[in-house]
Amino acid sequence: MDMVRFFHMAQGLEGLGETSYAQNSRLQVVTKEVIESVMDMTLSPAMEACADVETVSIADLGCSSGRNTLSVVENVIRTVCERRREATRQLPEFMVFLNDLPSNDFNALFSLVPEFVQKLKAEHDDGGGILVSVAGAPGSFYGRLFPSRSLHFVTSFTSLHWLSQVPAGLLNKGEPINKGNVYMSPASPPSVVTRYFEQFQEDFSMFLRSRSQELVVGGRMVLSMLGRRSHDIHKKINEFPLYEALSKSLSIFVSQKMIAEEKVDSFNFPLYTPSTQELEDQVYIEGSFTIDSMKQYYHDWMFENAPNVLSKTFRAATESLICHHFGEEIIEPLFETHTRVLYERLMAEEDIGWCQITVVLCKSATRWSIYKKK
Repeated sequence: MDMVRFFHMAQGLEGLGETSYAQNSRLQVVTKEVIESVMDMTLSPAMEACADVETVSIADLGCSSGRNTLSVVENVIRTVCERRREATRQLPEFMVFLNDLPSNDFNALFSLVPEFVQKLKAEHDDGGGILVSVAGAPGSFYGRLFPSRSLHFVTSFTSLHWLSQVPAGLLNKGEPINKGNVYMSPASPPSVVTRYFEQFQEDFSMFLRSRSQELVVGGRMVLSMLGRRSHDIHKKINEFPLYEALSKSLSIFVSQKMIAEEKVDSFNFPLYTPSTQELEDQVYIEGSFTIDSMKQYYHDWMFENAPNVLSKTFRAATESLICHHFGEEIIEPLFETHTRVLYERLMAEEDIGWCQITVVLCKSATRWSIYKKK
């Protein structure tokens, strides 16, 4: 799965140019606010997981390479140091692992590390300062990445809604069953929604199993991802309509004979936005973690120049996938149309935006859950 993730591009806005950066500053601010809004959920668990160890191991999964990439880790390290100093205890050393797919721009990411380390050392210079080591860990987080019982704290922000692959079973006797759509939408058959849900179950369970082996007992995970407000998987709503706008834009191109209909019907995004109930159920089913807390946020899209800002950011996240399937020549006219379609959608609805869910998990001493279907 070779892609740049949507909200990480909102954090970094790489490759959009100076004009686009200014236009997208609102979205960058919103994304920064999302991170800050969950920091109180993040830091308390971090203290419990790292209270008595000499070397604190932290992994940021799906880190990307944007301006806010290191902000969560920075806050965790700063708070651990402050608490240790308040208790007149020696500061620990820190080992930070930054994970993303091999296609991530690790060169850009590592260029931020010296300033990041020096800033922390300057803040906590009590003679010897602190040691912060940073390493890259390229690979999919849907599988093992680290040695057993080696991590104290894991965080993943705005990455886990991406699936490991497009769900299987979107063809029936060779014919696409999600015709005219690029994602599950109100127009998709129930079987399409079911396939996406099943892929989410498989992937998220693999993620939990892998992290349960890598975390120490009592270690914590803070996971924040795009979600949906409705618990009904088949409810005919779409709370994240950028993909629906893309489907409509592609259908316009089909009607103008700019793209073959079969080409559109064979294209689907590997993404799933779970509800809080679905996340809770999967944690119970897997059985290695308890839920410390879970919170749902909703951010509306009613801000100045929203259609242009959102369409540009969406393009940054999805362009590589679209180019791979449809070719580069379609990109400019497609996203001009996408901006216009999105404008019409935003003008027609008042309650439109995105939902973000954050959950704090604690690694249990043993597998504890016997799941009973409700």
